[in-house]
Amino acid sequence: MNRTRAAAELVLRCLTARALFRQTPWEMPPNLEYLIGRGVRLLPGGVLINEVLLARTPAIIDDRKDPMFWSAIIGGEQDVIEMTPEEQEQIRQFILDENWTLPVMAWEHRSLRHKLTAVGTALVGERSRGRTDGGLLVGGE
Repeated sequence: MNRTRAAAELVLRCLTARALFRQTPWEMPPNLEYLIGRGVRLLPGGVLINEVLLARTPAIIDDRKDPMFWSAIIGGEQDVIEMTPEEQEQIRQFILDENWTLPVMAWEHRSLRHKLTAVGTALVGERSRGRTDGGLLVGGE
C-alpha cells in the first residue's frame, strides 16, 4: 500500500473512532487520497497529518475539531476524556494499526458507546476487505 492510501485509511479510522466515541454523525470525506496526494495536511474533519510524502510513515499530529480526543488517544494523556486506559489503548491501536480490530463484548453488559464502537469497527473492517453484501454479524448471531 502506498503512503497516500495508508494516510487516508489512518484518517478514516481516526474520524470513525472519534465520531463513535462522541456519538456524532459524520460522512466519510470522499477525496481523502486526492487531497493527501496533493499535499493537503489539514483534512476535512479537522485532522492534521504530517507531510505524508516526505515522512517515513503517515501520522496524525493534531485534531483541530476535537483536541481532547487527540490528546487522549494519540497523545496518550490519561484522564482527558472519560475512558479507561485499557479502552484508550484499544482505540489507539485501532487507529494506528491497520490490522487491529476492537474486541466485541457482550451487548447486554456494554454501554452505548462500546456498542457503537464495535459496530463501527466491523463496518470499517468490512469496507477495507471489500465486502459488498452489507452483512454484519452482531452479538454473536
